[in-house]
Amino acid sequence: MANTKKTRKAYKPKPCVLPLGMRKAIAFEMPGFQASVALGMDHLEEQHVYDLLSNADMVRRIAPDGHEILPIAHEMVLAVAEIQARAQRVGKLGVTGDEMRVLREGVGRTMVYLRTVSNFAIDQAARAALAEFNRAGVLRV
Repeated sequence: MANTKKTRKAYKPKPCVLPLGMRKAIAFEMPGFQASVALGMDHLEEQHVYDLLSNADMVRRIAPDGHEILPIAHEMVLAVAEIQARAQRVGKLGVTGDEMRVLREGVGRTMVYLRTVSNFAIDQAARAALAEFNRAGVLRV
């Protein structure tokens, strides 16, 4: 074995700050897309429904008045409300075809909108939703 006298410098990763507009897309978008896939399957859980609702709520908080994405987010909220009401009556989560269509199409369009929004706006909306949840105990949308 060759023995060199030169010492090796230990690798230390440098801290990095992402520029505005750059976020971890997988961590940001995956819950909504997983929820939209789970809609028609047996493993649909309450967390999937909450992920879809939080997506629509985030868009409603960020989008300016009169924006074309607001009716889509509102339809998503109404579809989630119907799913939750039916789950309370029946005792099991289930989705109708119309609700599935609205939610699957809505997740795609709201994610496209959220990709164009600054990290600051997303952070503000998330903090507002968290403050409302802490104050009231529920998130009202």
